[in-house]
Amino acid sequence: MKKFNGESKDIVAENISKLKELFPEVESEGKIDFERLQEILGEYIEDKEEKYRFEWNGKSKAIKLSQTPSTGTLRPCKEESKNWDETENLFIEGDNLEVLKLLQKTYHSSIKMIYIDPPYNTGGDFVYEDDFQDNLNNYLKITGQINEEGKKNSTNTENGGRFHTKWLNMMYPRLKLARNLLNDQGVIFISIDDNESGNLWKVCNEIFGETNFVAEITVIVKTEGRRYGFFAKSHEKIYVYAKNIDNLALNEIDIKGKKFTYRDEFGGFNIKELRNQNTRAFNSSNRPNLRYPFYVNTDNVDENGFMEVSVDYQEGWEEVYPMITNGLKSVWRWGKESARQQENKNLVARRGRDGIIRIYQKYRKLTEIPKTVWKDKEIISIKGTKEVQELLGSGIFDFPKPVKLLSDIITIATDQDSIILDFFSGAATTAHATIKKNAEDGGTRKYIMVQLPEKSDEKSEAYKAGYKNISEIGKERIRRAGEKILDENKDKEGIENLDTGFKVFKLDSSNLKEWNPDYDNLEMTLEDMVENFVDGRTEEDVVYEIMLKYGIDLTFPIETTEIDGKKVYNIGFGALFVCLDDEITLNVVKSIAKLKEDIDPEITRVVFKDNGFQSDAAKTNAIEILKRHGIEEIMSI
Repeated sequence: MKKFNGESKDIVAENISKLKELFPEVESEGKIDFERLQEILGEYIEDKEEKYRFEWNGKSKAIKLSQTPSTGTLRPCKEESKNWDETENLFIEGDNLEVLKLLQKTYHSSIKMIYIDPPYNTGGDFVYEDDFQDNLNNYLKITGQINEEGKKNSTNTENGGRFHTKWLNMMYPRLKLARNLLNDQGVIFISIDDNESGNLWKVCNEIFGETNFVAEITVIVKTEGRRYGFFAKSHEKIYVYAKNIDNLALNEIDIKGKKFTYRDEFGGFNIKELRNQNTRAFNSSNRPNLRYPFYVNTDNVDENGFMEVSVDYQEGWEEVYPMITNGLKSVWRWGKESARQQENKNLVARRGRDGIIRIYQKYRKLTEIPKTVWKDKEIISIKGTKEVQELLGSGIFDFPKPVKLLSDIITIATDQDSIILDFFSGAATTAHATIKKNAEDGGTRKYIMVQLPEKSDEKSEAYKAGYKNISEIGKERIRRAGEKILDENKDKEGIENLDTGFKVFKLDSSNLKEWNPDYDNLEMTLEDMVENFVDGRTEEDVVYEIMLKYGIDLTFPIETTEIDGKKVYNIGFGALFVCLDDEITLNVVKSIAKLKEDIDPEITRVVFKDNGFQSDAAKTNAIEILKRHGIEEIMSI
């Protein structure tokens, strides 16, 4: 029976394993022979001495930090959750670097869209102070879970000497880990202002690749602008990068205020003249194949003045060419064959007040590809502030993003069943927008919010209102937003199926004891280690840690069955069975095997407590029974 490993996914070890699989000849004594690898790759290796690289002090440590597995876990917090047994949404409280590491197995290549609004590094922003030696321990100290004299949250000030460096060291490992979570059609949107936009662009080019740059969106956040040097600044930016731009497919957005004016048997439509109106660039001199006649049935005019058209000659129908403009013979926008294919469905003629007959295309789209300048009044900064104010009261959260901004991003980037991640979730606008979008189109999108429980200033309105940290603001915002959306859509069919809940998990140290022997009192240490789990932790804490390490979705259902007085956890319809009791009998083991046969999952894993059997012989017999029933992956914890 293999021993359970308490660490998160080891990304470096996995990548090395992939290299060995692709190029088995580069392995030498268990290590990678990089000279041999370079020989194999040949011309694809960059061998110039001088080459451009984006470097800063601490970059190598930041890279290493992204590669170091986490020894932490996520503990369930049912009392702060909503609709625990039904919801598929997650709200995770903790340092997002450690959380991203813990999510690597479960959500690797699973996320369709990531949105983040990180600290802009304006001089007073909170910047996550990572510890390159032990970041989990550092997080526990920062949040007051471990005492340490003089430990404070940090702001990044101009006179700190490493103004940009600190910000880069914070962002690099998080973006590196975030990329792993995107699926192959996935895309990330990052809000930023001028302070770090240049550095963010360079970092993203390195992590996601220059060819995967999608767009730089300018968002008008303050129409009147604010004093910013010699100009009144009125915008922020959103950088958009794909995981793999060759597989990226984005959705179009609604054209604001656009409605269909006409209808036919195929649906609604508007009309657009088929004549190419750019006569100087497109005319009969340089596009002779686009100037040809249509034939119009002027004897049959409908209530909208439309007449039937044909590319081919029809007896008694009027011949129509594109008109002459500025002495140049105009041309059509379509070639003759394209027009012939569309003439019965999407082409009509109509006589204007000037008596001239014009040919029109029936335009059936109410959507368009997104532009790179967004100036909707619903996405200005004050709108986001008012939305939070309506739900929670005034002064609770500074500068939240508007729901419409996130709703537009979700429309562009997701399908109806996508998973959305925001690991700087703040006031949880992304969660609010996800619920709202699902209510609008009947989708089942799921969200994962991650937020550091940054303490509220005791003088702040948030603290006075009872919100001791930012996470509490986000959770309450989601609760109230969900109720508001349900009320606004109470008459909509199927609204009762809308998921307005969320499961809360909190970052903590592992539930499993570490082996740190006290050689002065070794007997006491050995007695302590007889019980595998940290004091104060529940079986459910341990079950979720096992799920994380196996990469099982944290929202999967968990059923409990009692067999001979022992509790057996059945997770994900037989994907995982866990029994953490003592004195496990062979009847318990046989019952687990029977459950597996009844459910017939694609793969089954079983985990027992290491000292849960009466003897080594009983443990060996248990393994043999499970293997006879097709269960090969059996672990002890």
